[in-house]
Amino acid sequence: MTGRFSASGLLATGVLLAAGALAGSAVPGSSAQAATRPVCTENADYLVVELPHRDSLGNSYIVRDKTAGQSPVCSTRAAKGDFVVGRQKGDDADPFFLLRLEGPYLLIDSGTGPDRDLVIYDLKARKAVYSGGYSDEDIRFGAGQAVFWAMSSETATKKTCPKIASITKNGLTPTIETETTFDYATGAVTPGTAKRCVATQ
Repeated sequence: MTGRFSASGLLATGVLLAAGALAGSAVPGSSAQAATRPVCTENADYLVVELPHRDSLGNSYIVRDKTAGQSPVCSTRAAKGDFVVGRQKGDDADPFFLLRLEGPYLLIDSGTGPDRDLVIYDLKARKAVYSGGYSDEDIRFGAGQAVFWAMSSETATKKTCPKIASITKNGLTPTIETETTFDYATGAVTPGTAKRCVATQ
């Protein structure tokens, strides 16, 4: 991950692409990449295959459901029931980097610069259920939950941000972040009471 600054806005969430578009395709990129075994992540319910973008940073992800009694394989070859998280083409490609697969949730880091977004994707519902700026350096994965500092819409003041003068002097934006918890069991994203002020671009 790059930089410390939290993202300055919401990222467009991952979208589903037709599995048929994958037919006969190999991992995007060089011939050396195509010859390399795909990178896969799995748990009891899902197998996720990384698809590096050919012409841009980041990846999209083939998702295969294990709950239907099938035994999916770690391959980029199209299979029945596949769906894809993330846009793959040109300037619209999502700069996704998988952080964690927990139950039916993909936790994805998104961005191409120091400002980062956290995207939480529900594989059962096949849609993003959360997207927002966060500090990629401070996310913690524990038993049953992930804890991260999320960018809030609260306006920074001298009271809430003692370093506001030096931050603005350096041409940056003082931003309030809230310590936030994502519960793997319930899918709930819950802001806590702890807050801090950071500099963002």
